[in-house]
Amino acid sequence: MKRIKYGHKGWLALVSLMLAIENIGSGVSIYLLRFITDYGINRQLDKMLDVAKFMMVLLVLGLIVGILTTYVKAAYKERSLQLMKQHYVNELLKQDITQLQKEHAVHYRSHLTNDFDNFEKKYLDNVFQIISMLMQLIVTVVLVAMISWILVVIALVLFLIFITISSSSNKPVQKSEAKKSASLSDYTQLVEETLEGFEIIKQHQLENIRFEKFKQQAEQVQIDNYKVDVKTTYVDALVRFFQSSILFGLIIAGILAAKSYNMGLGSIIVVASSFGSAMWPLQQFSTVIIEMKGIEKVLDSFDKYLTRPILHRNLSLSHFDQLEFKACDLGYPEDDFSILRDVNLSVNTNDKVLIIGPSGAGKSTILKTIRQSILPKSGLVSVNDQNIFEINPLDYYSLFSTVDQIGFIFNGTIFENVTLFKDINPDVVHEALKRVNLDDFKLEEILHNNGANISGGQRARLLLARALVLDSQIILCDEVFANLDLDVAKSIEYDMLHLDQTIINVSHVMFKENLKYYNKIYIVENSSVHLSTSLDEVVLKMSLTYLN
Repeated sequence: MKRIKYGHKGWLALVSLMLAIENIGSGVSIYLLRFITDYGINRQLDKMLDVAKFMMVLLVLGLIVGILTTYVKAAYKERSLQLMKQHYVNELLKQDITQLQKEHAVHYRSHLTNDFDNFEKKYLDNVFQIISMLMQLIVTVVLVAMISWILVVIALVLFLIFITISSSSNKPVQKSEAKKSASLSDYTQLVEETLEGFEIIKQHQLENIRFEKFKQQAEQVQIDNYKVDVKTTYVDALVRFFQSSILFGLIIAGILAAKSYNMGLGSIIVVASSFGSAMWPLQQFSTVIIEMKGIEKVLDSFDKYLTRPILHRNLSLSHFDQLEFKACDLGYPEDDFSILRDVNLSVNTNDKVLIIGPSGAGKSTILKTIRQSILPKSGLVSVNDQNIFEINPLDYYSLFSTVDQIGFIFNGTIFENVTLFKDINPDVVHEALKRVNLDDFKLEEILHNNGANISGGQRARLLLARALVLDSQIILCDEVFANLDLDVAKSIEYDMLHLDQTIINVSHVMFKENLKYYNKIYIVENSSVHLSTSLDEVVLKMSLTYLN
């Protein structure tokens, strides 16, 4: 992100040009004061009026240029933020699906909201300030040089000393700014978590606990803001002391130069006005640099969470024949034990496979391994005899569609959600909806808020239709029947098992009438997975709670 921190270069160049024209106009006006003063003293009124008329024209042109500059500045900020946000999202979408960590979602969200807002205020706005300051200083140097080069040399030496002091003073502010960004990110996460879990919070009377957490986090944000303000004020005060010293030195040097070279009053006014116009840039320079350097730490955070390790996964895959677990121990990398041991499991094309077991038995561990969220601790997981962790991620993931009750629904029409915004014939979508018993749905019907306006059963069927339309070779069903009405769940399972697709259904719920439609049923229990040899065994193993 740092390489585009200055935003849109074309509009930045235009902003620079407009600010240059503004400052050149101001410089010419200051220089003309010399002639007006000298003509006035010498009572050359005609010449003085001619210069005054020219200055009036410059003022009108300056007004027009100022209005145009305001427009150009706004356009630069708009284009720059679009460019940077598009670049950020583009880099985010380039992340390998196995590398995009959900625990970092709060950072991505914070970057695209709070941090970009701060970047606009503390960086892009200050870019204008820096350009304007530089232009004013250049104009000042030119004007003073037309009077005396000695003053220019003195001013430049003092200015370089000032720049060095300012640059070395902003490091404490950078650290505080980075800490402030982190606390804002935590605060954002707490607010979102509270809103998402509001029902649970109310059901279990967690309001007081939640309020205390909110209070602590809000206080921390204010403390970090306060620390940034304190350090900024301290550094600013220090730098302003040096500013005053430099300006005092320049004024003394100007008076001495005027006396030494017997300058006229007009020349002295030009020198004084030039130094006066340079005061604002010098006074604001340290504050602007401190803010810009501080907010650059946020860009480091951007790059940190967008940096991807290089993966070498070059095996291609065009079709599916078999998914196989061979003597696998499965578990999480942070644990020194395995949840499931010596797992041997196979799924062939068009198989209908049920992986069943009580909650907590380890079924989700199998799914997470298939999805490549975790690596097996030992053994091999393969597709078509190729290690799944060596297959090109796009090839591998294109095999699967997931059906569950939390599968994501975009804000958009039924058609857009089934096709995932791809160019697919509406007749194909109608046929898919019909096959999953959603033929009463209208393609133009709008879904919103992650599908809040449809039921859990309709969501599951919609995701099935999506899998059919996208021609996924394997449909992964993850606890799709949990919390559904039993008759609805049984009907969905029956329809699903009669699709011409490979089905892997992971569930702790089963229906006796539908068991016969499965080719294979694996039972997960006691840290092991075994293939059932009879339906009676499955019925006996599972709790009667889940039978209908």
